[in-house]
Amino acid sequence: MAYRLAENKGDSVAVPRLVFAKLPELEEDWLRVALYVIDTGETDPARIAAALRLKGAEQARTALVYWKGTGLLHSDETPAARGDLEAAPRARLTTAEVNAAAQTDASIAGLVQECQRLMGGVVTQADTNIFVSMYLSDGMPVDMILLGVAHFAALGKRSARYIERALLGWQRDGIDSGEAAERYLQLLETRAAHERETAELFGLKDAKFTKAEGRAIADWYESFGYDAAMIAEAIAYADEKKNVKYVNGILRAWYTKGYKTVRDVMAGSAQQAENVRAAEPAARHNILGGGLRRAPRIPNMPDGQTPDQYTPAKEGEKP
Repeated sequence: MAYRLAENKGDSVAVPRLVFAKLPELEEDWLRVALYVIDTGETDPARIAAALRLKGAEQARTALVYWKGTGLLHSDETPAARGDLEAAPRARLTTAEVNAAAQTDASIAGLVQECQRLMGGVVTQADTNIFVSMYLSDGMPVDMILLGVAHFAALGKRSARYIERALLGWQRDGIDSGEAAERYLQLLETRAAHERETAELFGLKDAKFTKAEGRAIADWYESFGYDAAMIAEAIAYADEKKNVKYVNGILRAWYTKGYKTVRDVMAGSAQQAENVRAAEPAARHNILGGGLRRAPRIPNMPDGQTPDQYTPAKEGEKP
């Protein structure tokens, strides 16, 4: 069936040629984000993620950073949104305000003491103001702050400003309690384990995947529901093209076909081979399919003659 573009009835949106030029290199969802921004002017990652049903604001934020780099977007003159790790810190409580609040809220002293223990040293007054500001100004629960401090300190990131920006980013993504933070950290740990397992399947040691590769690997386990056996099978299919992007294409195709196990893949391959054999042209032979064609035998035809040489005897003559 042939197609043609429908008549424009005034409901179209002009799309810059830059977007079309970048089509071959776009990651998943980047085009959707660009078209949504062009249509609505919306640039808030959380609202974009909700409108496009993305898995989280981080996906939208990554797309926005990409489009800014291409020149499609530019930085706003207004202060950067909370949670942006590159943003300048927003206004915090002063030392006097923190000290005054500590007189009536016993949680503040406990928060500061525990942060000091987790960070393995004395917490400066500036750091104290940061942590207390997250608690009082941003409404972040104490247990969420402490979980974040413990997590980043274990990674060797003991900068209070870094932790502040990261936790504000969590908050923007809907992580607003200690329980939610604990689930998120468990998810990060699970994803790290999946990446280590994937590196082993690829035969790599101490592999460090890019963010795009990490998202793809997370999809294999979380969205597709695949295990190490399926991933190993896809790597085997990839042969010399053993890279995350190529294997991701194989797994995505299998998921689209409904394959859930290696047995499904094998059955699908067998069926495909059967279909190919059925579609192959028949072996060369005569149109009647009987091997070498034999000349028909005519009654009373002398030996050694062919049908075209045979002349029937006239009545009364011997053949």
